[in-house]
Amino acid sequence: MSEVKVETLLSAIQDGKPWLARFTGKEYDRAYQEYRAKYAPLFREAALADGEEGVEALAEVLLDGLAEGWRRQKPWNRSMAMLSDKQMIVCFLAPVLMEDPACAALEEKLREGWAARWPKEAYKAVSLEKIRKGFRPTFLGIALPFGGCDDDE
Repeated sequence: MSEVKVETLLSAIQDGKPWLARFTGKEYDRAYQEYRAKYAPLFREAALADGEEGVEALAEVLLDGLAEGWRRQKPWNRSMAMLSDKQMIVCFLAPVLMEDPACAALEEKLREGWAARWPKEAYKAVSLEKIRKGFRPTFLGIALPFGGCDDDE
């Protein structure tokens, strides 16, 4: 696995500020499509490169890279950097990986590896449709009593 490829894949998670700024009911669909177009082929190529053992190794390399990125932060900013990376994984990366059967194993290994390393910070991955349903219609910051989230779970 080349260092350039790993850095590019890590940037899909660590450079999340512009993507997370667009995590709104109006912007999310467009942002997600742009994110998917930019990063899905790279993750697919990486997931298919070395087979099943390669997927597990890739997940470990990505988690190591994330942890190293947090260590480079100022001590008071590390938890915020971790939260930002987790938001990127849950809101953008996990749905992209779950859509592609070739990348589904990578999503699972990332989630399991994260939970094993940081059990108090474990997360659940959900589909794109479930995320879209989570946006509630509001007016002046007040949730409207219709539309939005269907509480089926």
